[in-house]
Amino acid sequence: MVATLPASPVTAPLSAIDDRPLVLPFTDINAHDLPLVGGKGANLGEMTQAGFPVPPGFCVTTVGFQRFMANCPAADELYATLERVRADDLNQARAVGEEVRSRLAAVPIPAEVRAAILAIWQEQGEEYAYAVRSSATAEDLPDASFAGQQDTYLNIRGAEHLLENVKRCWISLFTDRAILYRTQNGFDHRDVLLSVVVQRMVMPEVSGILFTADPVSGHRQIATIDASYGLGEALVSGIVSADLYKVDKRTQQELDAVIADKQLAIRPLPEGGTVQVKLEEPERSARVLTPAQTVALATLGSRIEAHYGKPQDIEWALAGGELYVVQSRPITSLYPIPQPSLARETPHVFVSFSHAQVMTDPMPPLARTLWRVTFPFGKPPDTETEYNPYLASAGGRLYIDPTPMLQRAFPRRVLPKLLENADPLIAQTVREVMARPEFQSRTNDDQDKATIRGMAQWFRPVITGVLTNLLWRQPEGRAEAASHWLDRYEAEVAARLHAAEAGAPRIAVACQVLGHLMAEVVDHMLPAVASGILARALLIALLKERADPEDLNAILRGLTGNVTTEMDLRVGDLADVARQSPAVVAHLTNEPATTVLSTLAEVAGGPAFLTALDEFLTDYGMRGPSEIDISRPRWRDDPTPLLQVIIGNLQHSASGSHRQHHAALAREGEAAAERLVTAARTGWLGPMRSRFVNRLTRVVRNLLPLREHPKFLLIRVIGEVRTVVLEAAAALVKQGRLEQVEDVWYLELLELADVLRNRADDPRPRVAQRKTEHVRAWSLTPPRVITSDGEIPIVHLTRDDLPAGALPGNPVSGGVVEGIARVVTDPTREVLAPGEILVAPFTDPGWTPLFINAAGLVMEVGGLMTHGSVVAREYGIPAVVGVLEATQRIQSGQRIRVHGDQGYVEILDEA
Repeated sequence: MVATLPASPVTAPLSAIDDRPLVLPFTDINAHDLPLVGGKGANLGEMTQAGFPVPPGFCVTTVGFQRFMANCPAADELYATLERVRADDLNQARAVGEEVRSRLAAVPIPAEVRAAILAIWQEQGEEYAYAVRSSATAEDLPDASFAGQQDTYLNIRGAEHLLENVKRCWISLFTDRAILYRTQNGFDHRDVLLSVVVQRMVMPEVSGILFTADPVSGHRQIATIDASYGLGEALVSGIVSADLYKVDKRTQQELDAVIADKQLAIRPLPEGGTVQVKLEEPERSARVLTPAQTVALATLGSRIEAHYGKPQDIEWALAGGELYVVQSRPITSLYPIPQPSLARETPHVFVSFSHAQVMTDPMPPLARTLWRVTFPFGKPPDTETEYNPYLASAGGRLYIDPTPMLQRAFPRRVLPKLLENADPLIAQTVREVMARPEFQSRTNDDQDKATIRGMAQWFRPVITGVLTNLLWRQPEGRAEAASHWLDRYEAEVAARLHAAEAGAPRIAVACQVLGHLMAEVVDHMLPAVASGILARALLIALLKERADPEDLNAILRGLTGNVTTEMDLRVGDLADVARQSPAVVAHLTNEPATTVLSTLAEVAGGPAFLTALDEFLTDYGMRGPSEIDISRPRWRDDPTPLLQVIIGNLQHSASGSHRQHHAALAREGEAAAERLVTAARTGWLGPMRSRFVNRLTRVVRNLLPLREHPKFLLIRVIGEVRTVVLEAAAALVKQGRLEQVEDVWYLELLELADVLRNRADDPRPRVAQRKTEHVRAWSLTPPRVITSDGEIPIVHLTRDDLPAGALPGNPVSGGVVEGIARVVTDPTREVLAPGEILVAPFTDPGWTPLFINAAGLVMEVGGLMTHGSVVAREYGIPAVVGVLEATQRIQSGQRIRVHGDQGYVEILDEA
């Protein structure tokens, strides 16, 4: 049985709940009673009914709280005051909280509520001591934990003390921290009600907290136990130290024990209340639990976790040799495990597709499933439109499962080296994980074997093409030919989509196009791109002892044929068109973004600029920030971000400076290539080496620019598919099956076809649920690597030779630059001034027009061959990527120094 709690609090008017009980024993409560007894009460009742060792007790229901609030003449006034509290104003929350609490302290408990509490207390046994705990209706939910927001009172004896502390629990709904937490998380103060849990106290020798998954690493098979002497409330409140034990739930073996210096314990007093006790040796440094007890706790925790179907945070107590559970709630801080997971007899490792594509924002379901259709490997023959099982989702992001390949010797050596080009931290983490014994044994699954055979067949022609390109095929003119092929292919895709009947048939064609798309990329693009990358690697290997290292970097400058660089130069051309008319410049600079284009035709020179803009959008309108997410607006949908970049470019005084700068970089690159050829002539076999190096420099200069062509093709085809999807969404809105066009992004791609064919239920409830999940995904920090056990392996790039306080990263574009940092998280809203250093979480082609003004680049993710790194080298600006938390540790306005040669960033002064 898997018990679930409602996803959000449910409330009802007082008139509608007058006939509901004021009190309920645990034995009459289950998970569905959350609106009546809150999260804590619902969990205790659920566990009681499931047979877990829960000390008996009862709940004063939310009806009692509502009666209490109704007894306060100023309740509406107090709630109105609470609604005015701002999430960022601690002083205001303190003042309002103090006022609300003082007003409620004078309100008496209604007589009928008082009578009901005393009656059930006497039934349960008035001779016992009780713990009195708050239980909010928004507490211990799957997506939000209000733990610790309200108060708990221990070892309560006697009727008056009981009633007094019930009332104190009600009032604790309005502590400063509870008010702020609700405000910051969007909970309406009126909607959150409070029940009070009254639970018989066990007098424990030892108590603590059990996490059924490791809360630090996320490992779902490692139970983590904190344990201390006496009452667990001392541990929860942080005033005593605790032993830390870790248990492997699979083997039921204790893995680790860290014994704390336990100076204090909190113990109950016979007459009620608690007292702090100072501990002496040997108790102070002794183990609190035996290995057998830690294993027993972990086993109990596994049973509770299985009941709820998710990892649990459990409060427990050990009294008289018996284990008791006094609370259980879901662990809300764990990053979800990617699904679907192909983990079978061996664990699997997942690599973040989002980090590899330098776009770590969450994507809605249709965007994610589009890529699962597009990825070719792992699908049965002739089933291109199925989802790829090796591409999984977690927290709104995509993860690739390369485990079957990594379990083979040759791919295990090669794949991490390829990953270094995308993100060295990913590569290093994968190496460390795959070195573990549990990852060494191969899976024997037929699907895995078929997938590896299929990949080998795919890449044999690539290897042949690479050798041909390196040794004898003419490299000149290849970028132009590739662009022509790309234009033809997109035109064919558009014709196929247009020829299909609107609705489900057109979506089906779109899925077929996507299912074949990667095959086209591999056949037509990958050999050339791989040749350029390999040619540069060979140059470094041949000349690292003979040539100037700067020339090995400079050869990448000013490459011709890179579609993204060409796009950026066209942006500069648009700025030059604007410069021809001072009236256009003034209009773009001063007019509000919402009206700037609609009124531009009336300005002198405006029609010429609009014509140039239309021509640009014809070629590049399908691009935009975070463009791998099909749901994101494109420049043709909203050109405002593009205009912001043009405005930034207008700060340059000279027309044509961008073209001149690129031409100068091209001359530097050609000159560097000539110096490399000259350097290769020295020594034995010099003439032969020189000819080969000359060949390699031509391959680098002509084929490496094709690195952006595959992405450009993918984005152009996705642009065509986006039009088809929005067309289908408009039809569903017209039929009343979607509330608004944008809701289509919360359907899966193949699911959309079923909805259009009326083969699916009303999609609106699913859409609403997935919208909520998507909002939560924005609050999650996606790991670069995660295992099928939920573990997030942590590997930090640190170097002992860095200056004090320097931020380490990966050098991807040489040089050193000092300047003012500009932290940009949304390129649609922020403009980079000339000479500023761009600090960003990531960049993609939608960001690169900002590079026109950038003096340097710092990114949180990325590697040698990711987009921002390539553009930085072509622009000749120093760049360091993989700088962890760069956008938090660096502030706009600070002066920083970027060491693009050695791979670190220094913060020189404050903003």
